[in-house]
Amino acid sequence: MFTAQYFKFCGLRCSPLNAALSFNEKTMDYEELKKQGIESFLADEEHNKADRIERFVELNELFGPQGDKLLTGGMQSQLALHEVANSYVNGNYMAVVLLAQAFIEHSLSGEFIMRGQNTIAESSFKKIIDNSLSESIISEGLYVSLEVLRKIRNPYVHAKAGIKSGSLIKKMIDGRFESAELLAKSDALESLSILKAFMEQKVVMWFSEDEA
Repeated sequence: MFTAQYFKFCGLRCSPLNAALSFNEKTMDYEELKKQGIESFLADEEHNKADRIERFVELNELFGPQGDKLLTGGMQSQLALHEVANSYVNGNYMAVVLLAQAFIEHSLSGEFIMRGQNTIAESSFKKIIDNSLSESIISEGLYVSLEVLRKIRNPYVHAKAGIKSGSLIKKMIDGRFESAELLAKSDALESLSILKAFMEQKVVMWFSEDEA
């Protein structure tokens, strides 16, 4: 049974999977464990409610009122935009970084697909933003921001042995972050700011008038 609990390692909450892996069916009653797990989950929800509300307010203050949108990235963009908001509110900061990049990549890929340039659309994020700049789909300023986002994302998805430039541990040391969670939150906030800038330039949004 997945449960919500805590462990003292880098200030992170325990993954529910840790509790599931510790379950021994020979010595533990599953129904009792399930009951305890639900109680622990609800207690965790209550314990973190104030933090989630704070992040909910932060998110809405950053992005402002949201209307209907024309998303060139299709279903993937729609899912990414929905989940990036939920992820930040729930403190899933690494997910925020990955989802912000996913939304932007699918949005730009969608433009290339509509132009019949499928090879570019199906290439790497680096090639997509390079071609977006060369074909004047994005501005120079936005390109610089997307390069920043790409470099924020890389340590979370590409492994580097030891304390090398570009590794997450090197970034954590250089930035004097006390925990991986604090580093991830900083990266999440910067990623959200870049996502906002991208949406302001590349996403058509409108507000429907109330029917009389």
